[in-house]
Amino acid sequence: PPPPPPPPPPPLHPSPTRRSSDLVAFTAETDSLNMSILGPDATPGTEEFDLYIKEVRNEMVAKAGQKCTAIRRIIAPASIAGDVVKALSTALGEVRIGNPGLKEVDMGALASQGQRDEVRERIADLATEAEIVFGGSDDFEVVDADSKKGAFFMPTLLHCDKPLSSKAVHSVEAFGPVSTVLPYDNLDEAIELAKLGGGSLAGSIVSSDNEAVRKLVIGTAAFHGRMV
Repeated sequence: PPPPPPPPPPPLHPSPTRRSSDLVAFTAETDSLNMSILGPDATPGTEEFDLYIKEVRNEMVAKAGQKCTAIRRIIAPASIAGDVVKALSTALGEVRIGNPGLKEVDMGALASQGQRDEVRERIADLATEAEIVFGGSDDFEVVDADSKKGAFFMPTLLHCDKPLSSKAVHSVEAFGPVSTVLPYDNLDEAIELAKLGGGSLAGSIVSSDNEAVRKLVIGTAAFHGRMV
């Protein structure tokens, strides 16, 4: 005999329909591929460029990069994307990994070895569309700790030269000290790249050009929990 029909769906809760002026509140928070945009005016040698490199580096290594508001997508002008990669690689090369109880150590271990393996797998996914330009290696020095037992991971930077036609860089999160440089040719492209993440907890813009900042904020704010 045929299987019995499925039971009818439960009735809708009356509050949202009968009390439309007093709707039930709902809040959800998820990890997200937060972005930071470097303005076209912030060229190498400016205070804004130096600030951007400093903040991206800090966001990548704070809590070993395991924070929901870490910068995952580095949206920078295509004309200076190479300078961003070079400056960030230099800054990340100075990060000391090891026992976080020591003052000279900048970054400790990830939450677990399982999490470390998860980050490696996600980097492999990202590497199908982006090039690893710094890190991605198990060969690095660890201060006052056992690299075999601890879940230590080297800060890793990627560069995607076709971010508008890529998918993984906007949907895959390696929840560790990992970020990807996404170059843009104009402000409209920067806005589109920010939106391709599908929404995130936080976004930031570094620029001293008020008109550029205004356009970027208006174009991207609806996709981020907060803008800095």
